[in-house]
Order: sequence, then C-alpha cells, then structure tokens
Amino acid sequence: MTRLTISAEAIAALGDRLEEIATHLEERSAQTRGAGDLDHGFVDRVAEEAVDRVYGDFEHARVTLCAQLTSLARLARSAGACYVDTDDMVRRSVTPTFERGTKVGTL
Repeated sequence: MTRLTISAEAIAALGDRLEEIATHLEERSAQTRGAGDLDHGFVDRVAEEAVDRVYGDFEHARVTLCAQLTSLARLARSAGACYVDTDDMVRRSVTPTFERGTKVGTL
C-alpha cells in the first residue's frame, strides 16, 4: 500500500513555484510587447493583421493563464495554512490531556 505524506511546507512551496512561473510568463509577455510594432515581412496588410490577431489572442491567453496561476498560488498557500491548523486540531483531539487530575480527550 502506498502512503502519501503531504506537508504544509510542500504545499506552500508549490504556491511559491506557481507564482514564479506566473511572474516569468508576465516578464516574457512584457518583453514581447516591448519589441514594438513588429514587421513580419508580409506584403499584404490583411496577412499582417491576421498575425497581429493571433499574437493578440496568444497574449490574452497568457494573461489569463498568469491570473489563474497567481490565484492557484494563493490557494496553495492558504491550503498549507489550513493543513497545519487541521493537523494541530486532529493531534489535539486524539492526544489525551490531563486537567485537574482527570484524563480528558478521546482516543
């Protein structure tokens, strides 16, 4: 049987990595847009406009992806914190404690 162990630190690290990817994509997008009005060598303006539409659609998809990755990163960090809280709560509920000489808790 396979046992899967997940730590809050690993979940938070996943969130950090997702944000790094989103940041990298945003930086690449800024570099691409910063190149100015590119001339693709087309003589026909209709072909040039078609290429611009394709690039525009690609940029829109990239912006959407970055927003989703950033949101997922926030959720992963939040999940890491919830994991720690839940783990603490479970540990407290299964670990007997002593209060005024009486055993309190459940096993």
